[in-house]
Amino acid sequence: MNWLREAELKHGRVCMLATVGFAAQQYITIPGMTPQADSLNAIYTAPTPAMVTLLFFAGYVESSSTGGKMTMLDMFDGTGKVPGDMNFGSNFLNGKSEEEVYDMKLKELNNGRLAMLAFSGMIHHNLVVKGPLFPLIPDGWTGPQGSWEIESVVGKIITGQIGNEVVP
Repeated sequence: MNWLREAELKHGRVCMLATVGFAAQQYITIPGMTPQADSLNAIYTAPTPAMVTLLFFAGYVESSSTGGKMTMLDMFDGTGKVPGDMNFGSNFLNGKSEEEVYDMKLKELNNGRLAMLAFSGMIHHNLVVKGPLFPLIPDGWTGPQGSWEIESVVGKIITGQIGNEVVP
């Protein structure tokens, strides 16, 4: 369970940062990068050295935060490590009661869960409209291509077509 809690906290923290970055990327561009209206296309225009640097930085942070123990079998072996504790920012919990610490940890967990949903929603929005996050409905967007209602299960139930039979 510790490994699962560690993964949930880590994914939640990354998604909290990613939601801000995904929305901000449309308006802010790091010098040397090519501006993109659609955040999903930004990775394809990033210079290779920047992507390699990002990959090595992420790997360094991941391995140093766990002391090189990265599997669920050895991450928590005899270390007394608490899931999600990266020895960063825990001084903000000093002087707080057990109830206040529990409340803050629960808020972080819930905000991380919401951020995971928000980030996946933003990704799917860009995939559906084939364009940027803002404006929410781009100019000239005509909706999903094809008759998606008929092709879906719900559309078949609505129109009375299930399999090859027509249901009265």
